[in-house]
Amino acid sequence: MLDREIRTAILALTAKGRKIREISRAVGVSRNSVKAVLEQGEAQPKARERGSRLDGYLDDIRRLHALCRHKDGQVNMVRVWEKLRDQLEVEGKKLEASYPTLTWFCRQHGIGVEEKVAARRIVTEPGEESQHDTSPHAIELSGKKVTRQCASLVLGYSRMLYVQYYPRFDRFQMKVFLTEAFQYFEGVCRRCVIDNTSVALACGAGKNAQMAAEVEAFETRFGFHFLAHELWHSDRKGKVERPHHFIERNFLIGRSFIDDADLNRQLLEWLEKANRRRLREFKTSPLELFAAEKPKLRPMPLFIPEVYRLWPRTVDPYGCVSVHGYKYPAPAAYIGKDLLVRETKDRVILLDGHQELAAHPKKIEGSPQAAIPHPAAPRRQKSAQLAEEGKLKAMGEAMTAYLAALKAARGPRYFWSVRKLWRLLCQYRDADLLAAVIRAHEHGMFDVNRIETILLQNVAQSDYQLPLGFEAADFEDLPEYRRGAVTPEPDLSEYIPGPEEENKNDH
Repeated sequence: MLDREIRTAILALTAKGRKIREISRAVGVSRNSVKAVLEQGEAQPKARERGSRLDGYLDDIRRLHALCRHKDGQVNMVRVWEKLRDQLEVEGKKLEASYPTLTWFCRQHGIGVEEKVAARRIVTEPGEESQHDTSPHAIELSGKKVTRQCASLVLGYSRMLYVQYYPRFDRFQMKVFLTEAFQYFEGVCRRCVIDNTSVALACGAGKNAQMAAEVEAFETRFGFHFLAHELWHSDRKGKVERPHHFIERNFLIGRSFIDDADLNRQLLEWLEKANRRRLREFKTSPLELFAAEKPKLRPMPLFIPEVYRLWPRTVDPYGCVSVHGYKYPAPAAYIGKDLLVRETKDRVILLDGHQELAAHPKKIEGSPQAAIPHPAAPRRQKSAQLAEEGKLKAMGEAMTAYLAALKAARGPRYFWSVRKLWRLLCQYRDADLLAAVIRAHEHGMFDVNRIETILLQNVAQSDYQLPLGFEAADFEDLPEYRRGAVTPEPDLSEYIPGPEEENKNDH
């Protein structure tokens, strides 16, 4: 099909009185194509009406589409295709359209296509509403790819924005972020719209949402309340959704970061420029609109305590406590004792009651400083040959050959097996252990526990077998055996008292 540019050239040359052959050579198309354009007389090509093998079954497809609708509103198109195929087979026909053709046909005729509804436009007064949300972003710190949660707060009237990155985002981090955001704006809106997230909610959703107790205390401290939007109404906080894409495409592109501190420092510098950008919708910048909104914000409390949380910990034998998988040293005198660890935004403080024992910079997951391990006592390296191994090899070639095969079979656990064999040598005779090892080697058994089982069986057979004192044939000649008794009748004469003993007992 000829494009619009070629068709326009053909019509223009025709208007100048050029012949079809000349036009054909000039634009590089056949004469028939030139004639077709002239017959149509328009530069815009007409779309060809494309027919389908399913055109005659439009009503049937609409009926089956409504029949195969689930209670949740979803339609199983596979069942629609199968039912249409079965219907045609009953009629003696064959469905010549594939499943992809059926789905294309439904889209072309608007079957199952939901009518688009314009998003609601939420207009708020100055100081009335803010919106909060998070989004994961892939970031490179010192050449290492990590994932960080982008937390943002936007004012509903002015579109003033505050953003920070966190390695993880839980309830503690939410309180840290919002406290810093309120200080950045120097005020608080009356409500904050959020997702139905467990970070803030204890249970429920939408109008039935119940905030967690510590979140309610946080609301009371700053004089505002959270508003969880209804399910399937994420456009209710659309003002905070778009900035995440804006940050990802405008801030992260072409920038390098050393660590999380450097990341958030550059982000704050970028925010100063981003809040001054001119918004096409309002024909002004968020900073200029914020000048009208700031007087309407609720004032900040006179005292804002530092956000923290406490962790009960026991100092390990190495003199450290663990927080989020990272070790922090404590005084050696407190090894084995219980302490309280106070975690803030960027510090970890060790407390014994009200006494501060130590304070350390907080290690952040994925940051370069978190990869530096705490210096610990050097580990004892395994020698190339254990002392027990040499003593076992002194038992002879049979033991040496078994140890070589054992090393190839056990790999890194060979040292454990050698120590186990040495313990067996200390418990049993050398000859018994060597016999068990030879038997295990013959059968390809390299489990030391199996060797001990063989050793015990050999010892039981040799040392603890009771002699009978007669052959089986002699046993069959016994009179008791002939009478049907397996063992001789016991002699009870020693236990039957005589007449004299009975008289003694009577007295």
